[in-house]
Amino acid sequence: MADVSIDTRQSPEAIAEFAIASAVPRRMQYRRFSAFQRWIHFFIMASFTVLVFTGMPLRYSDEGWAQWEMRQLGGAPTAGIIHRFAAIVMVTCVLCMVGFFTGILIRRRGRFWGPGTMVPNRSDWDDLVAMWRWFLGGPRPVLQFDRYSFYEKGEFWAASAGVSIMCVTGAMLWYPQLTTQFLPGIFLNFALVNHSGGALLAMGFVFVFWHVFHAHLRPEVFPMDKAMFESGLPLDHYAHERPLEYERRVREGTLDEVLVPEPSARRRRIESVLWWIITIVSLAVWAAFVIFIFWWLGHVVGLW
Repeated sequence: MADVSIDTRQSPEAIAEFAIASAVPRRMQYRRFSAFQRWIHFFIMASFTVLVFTGMPLRYSDEGWAQWEMRQLGGAPTAGIIHRFAAIVMVTCVLCMVGFFTGILIRRRGRFWGPGTMVPNRSDWDDLVAMWRWFLGGPRPVLQFDRYSFYEKGEFWAASAGVSIMCVTGAMLWYPQLTTQFLPGIFLNFALVNHSGGALLAMGFVFVFWHVFHAHLRPEVFPMDKAMFESGLPLDHYAHERPLEYERRVREGTLDEVLVPEPSARRRRIESVLWWIITIVSLAVWAAFVIFIFWWLGHVVGLW
């Protein structure tokens, strides 16, 4: 492709015209995530939800709402089995992601860092500072994102740290006899506190106050950001939201590597129904999490 550049201050319509000028087929879409990444996201999302709905009643088993939920799940033993099964799914996803990144380091050395990766850089810091200045009354920034934005990287690494803590502490609680063969018994108390605390942090910050907004409630993506669930996104949408990656791929002649055929009209209709179902379920889970967070805050400060 020709060595051309894009003016990211242009309107989406002008950016779409740039796509035409770059000899990009209009009936092709940009594939942002592979099938592997999308399925891992789905299983992490599902297992995390199950872990919360089965773990919190076990943690607060003396509360009336927890006892009611336990009865719906078939009792504490059944809830424990479901919780452990979801934990196995989560750990499997973590191991798959570790293997994925290990493969990048081995086969594609150098691409783990730099533009288009999940590793934060100076540009991410500048974007974060600009956003906070806007929140505090400064001018609205015109941000230019690469493959991953600063808030996506922050969520990814925060979730990765939280999941790592949950896996380690969960394993300690699952095998207390083995744990105490190597560590003093007080470490089980630390594991219990950090396991439930990590779950609260993940549920409250990562999901309730961060992920749902960016993935569902932003006006640009409402009712949900489809990038993680469908094979491609419109090129003009991609070029407008990820101008740095788009410009780099056009300049390097690698845009064809991430292009996929546009789905049929029938598939679009099916996906439209599916997206609304996923959104309704996600918002219902979000509402339940919000109610629990407020209950927990009231419980901590002694309101009830």
